[in-house]
Amino acid sequence: MTELKFLKSLAPAQRAKHVAVFAPEHLAKAAIKAVFKDDVAKALTRALSDAKAGPSGKVVSTLAASGSLEKASIALLPKEVSRHNVPSRSHAAASCASGLGLGKGDAAVVLYLERPEHYLSLANAVARSVPEVDYTTGKKSKGKQTLSIVAIDKKGAAVEASKEVVTTAEATRWAAGLVDTPTADMDAAKFVAAVKQAVKGVAGVKSQVFVGKQLLEKGLGGIHAVGRTAVVEPRLLILDYKPSKKPTHTVAFVGKGVVYDTGGLNIKTGGNMAGMKCDMGGAAAVTGAFLALAKQKVAHRVLCLVPLAENAIGPNSYRPDDILTLHSTKTVEINNTDAEGRLLLADGVSYAARQLKPDLVIDAATLTGAQLVATGKKHAAVVSNREGLEDLAVRAGRDSGDLTHPLPFAPEFFQAEFKSEIADMKNSVKDRANAQTSCAGQFVYSHMADTDLPWLHVDLAGPAFPGRRATGFGVALLGELVRQLDAKHLKK
Repeated sequence: MTELKFLKSLAPAQRAKHVAVFAPEHLAKAAIKAVFKDDVAKALTRALSDAKAGPSGKVVSTLAASGSLEKASIALLPKEVSRHNVPSRSHAAASCASGLGLGKGDAAVVLYLERPEHYLSLANAVARSVPEVDYTTGKKSKGKQTLSIVAIDKKGAAVEASKEVVTTAEATRWAAGLVDTPTADMDAAKFVAAVKQAVKGVAGVKSQVFVGKQLLEKGLGGIHAVGRTAVVEPRLLILDYKPSKKPTHTVAFVGKGVVYDTGGLNIKTGGNMAGMKCDMGGAAAVTGAFLALAKQKVAHRVLCLVPLAENAIGPNSYRPDDILTLHSTKTVEINNTDAEGRLLLADGVSYAARQLKPDLVIDAATLTGAQLVATGKKHAAVVSNREGLEDLAVRAGRDSGDLTHPLPFAPEFFQAEFKSEIADMKNSVKDRANAQTSCAGQFVYSHMADTDLPWLHVDLAGPAFPGRRATGFGVALLGELVRQLDAKHLKK
């Protein structure tokens, strides 16, 4: 595994075998001059002569023989981006970083910052390009591999990485590793163990877990039903971070933790099951954000609820036509066992709202394939009962690099999609063409609506797992959102 190291000065980065500079294309020549010696700078500038960044960036490299340096690269980031993109161009930085092979030896990245506030999103983009999980066999590189990151301003002076930058990048990689790990090695119990190990020794953090029949004793019938037939029992992990001083606000995260989704008895067919280890991307996001915020000693109290279950198939599987009683006491007629994540979230948000009484509930999930249709693979979809929270989520997305875009919140339009003749509601919509992602969020909200607490729903199905690798999406977003949270965001 490649170790991530943040440097306080440029000199150590210049001694790496491969040095890659990330800079907007209109500042590329100045960045090259600030980092490389004359001969290398001239060679890289010549190689740059006809290069254009394009919308996703462009990498230009040259071999070098100057001291320990063997290869010099410049990652050109586009000069301008649209208003729904990240001002730092972190999307292009991620695209360039993925093609540079930064985790395959002694490499260093120099981020040439147009603005100091761009450090977090750019560092996070580079960090997520070096995955922690690798099951490949064969010849392994000898010794420890390191990727060093340093940022410099337009005067060439090093910019020290804040605790927010470092912990966010580390937690993003860690969260992506949870998702990348196959379910055989990351079932519900092992997920809890991994999280407990990660928060061990972090000041102010406590945890508890409800397992198996304890879920029913707590009224968590949705979590129990989804995972009751799996070999590893379902569970609810609760993390609690309390700052040393009186907290400004209490925020509760709830993350969908379906460690594997077969679809249940409504089994996924036609190859649609492969990759479903990713269905705990929301759980990974909230635990990663929790870990980073606790290490940052944020002023708010942060709760993190992670309902964990494998949507397996067996003699005791929950069935279409079954009626479940969830924590909210509402009854749900099952019409699709592959709409299982919302059952976990419904129990999670209800328990958070009623038992823990936070000021704000935020749920995150790889909830609907429809999210990709609605907002794509770069923007998570957000739904909220507070306009201020919706605005905050969009701004936090642009600041963190984890982009979001709002979808309608309209219970009067969407609750009817779940109408049941025999229970309070069904778990899946009758019309899949009617704002399906908003409807899924509405189902979750309906189990805490009577509390009237501020609520934000983040469907990150596309950006959390856009290809065959997890991105750790959501860690930076949720962290930035909590750090920027103010009382005005919670008002009606």
